[in-house]
Amino acid sequence: MSLKVVVADDDRKIRRELVAFLNDNLMNVVAEAPTGKHAKECVQRLRPDVLFIDIDMPDGDGFTIAKQLRHLFPHLCIVFITVYTDFGSQSYDVEATDYLIKPFDEDRLYKCLKKIEKSLLKDSINQADTHRLGIKTNKGVELIDQSQIGFISADSKKSTIYLKSSQKKVIQAHEQLKTLEERVSSSHFFRSHRSFLININHVKSIYPSGQTYIVTFEGLQEVAYVSRNLITQLYKRINFHI
Repeated sequence: MSLKVVVADDDRKIRRELVAFLNDNLMNVVAEAPTGKHAKECVQRLRPDVLFIDIDMPDGDGFTIAKQLRHLFPHLCIVFITVYTDFGSQSYDVEATDYLIKPFDEDRLYKCLKKIEKSLLKDSINQADTHRLGIKTNKGVELIDQSQIGFISADSKKSTIYLKSSQKKVIQAHEQLKTLEERVSSSHFFRSHRSFLININHVKSIYPSGQTYIVTFEGLQEVAYVSRNLITQLYKRINFHI
């Protein structure tokens, strides 16, 4: 199991101890972070599989940082590090994979690795299960590959789906945009505007236009829009820093 990992803790000794264990067990520690801000930057830039983060960081609590990163990266595996034993409900709020009590116990660290492996395997199975999407149309139900969707636009109580590579480029769905947003993969799609849901994997360019931004896509002539108040979130999702 070779996974990209970021370790965030202000205690250098703790970081080095954990990093040494992870490296010895074939994990790829791509960054260490002594602050919450640095941890966020590392995750946004390096896109790790796993984040180990102390709940008590010098510039803020780890829970807040974890919640922000969970919103941006739904499949990120998060493990909390702490000296406390009574914060279980908070870890559930961000769907943490595990938590480790300092000082570390080696047997407990091995159990944590097993939990990480199990969690990531479950995510990969779930993603495979949701790869195809059933769309309600005027003729019945049509199955499409989510990865081929460029973007979806709202059309009153219906939606228009623009496919990236297909002879049939457009599908009229008898479903509202909000309903489709709840069904597509949150790791690939972003609600950029009240009328648009875009696949960030196919974004070609973004540029300002009046009070909004225009998004173009690979393989599509049609464009989508991004609300000005959502542009920063989109930039983070596509790993762009202003």
